[in-house]
Amino acid sequence: MIYQFESKDKLEDALVTDLLCHLEKAIALNGSASILLSGGSTPKALYSKLSRKKIPWSKVRIGLVDERFVNEFSEYSNEKLIRETLLQNEAKDALFIPMVYDENDEIKNIEFVRKAYATFDRLDAIILGMGEDGHTASIFPDDEASDLAHHTNEFIVSTKAPNHPIHRITCSIKFLDNAEKTYLFFTGEKKLKVLEASKDRNYPIAHFYNQNTDIYYAN
Repeated sequence: MIYQFESKDKLEDALVTDLLCHLEKAIALNGSASILLSGGSTPKALYSKLSRKKIPWSKVRIGLVDERFVNEFSEYSNEKLIRETLLQNEAKDALFIPMVYDENDEIKNIEFVRKAYATFDRLDAIILGMGEDGHTASIFPDDEASDLAHHTNEFIVSTKAPNHPIHRITCSIKFLDNAEKTYLFFTGEKKLKVLEASKDRNYPIAHFYNQNTDIYYAN
């Protein structure tokens, strides 16, 4: 389902409402809720708006769909973004599970993340973004490690990005497919055209261009 909005602000308001409703239902049904979020500049305002909404945030577990292999103080860190935008105000008591534990040992770090992400045994929602090259999470076209992310049974894998910082950590397709609700959030006509061409060009985002994904789009 594609929901198109005349402005990014209205898109964010609608997505906040939908997402909070879904999380509150999960909490009522299961006693807790879990969500994986994307980084980048596009969702900053969305996360800030979410942080001001009153729900039982202490019962919400938050993780990332992907991360740059950098420390939490780096300007490139998705963890830094989440801590500065979402884990504030009403949402300061949410439980956040990071993806970088040991920035000096990539192999050991992946092992840590795989153990930590076992807590997401029930995944209520994910928010995905999309690049102009058709990548989503840190699953890229023309990257052998990203190809593995399509087929592996592992929840967490390392990939290589075409731009700095190159070393990435990402949830695999199989893991992301466990989400009860998938939201794809992007802006700009150029990205809309990329999405529409994604199946023909075999872009990673094509996997999520289906009836089970709610697509939120604004020019």
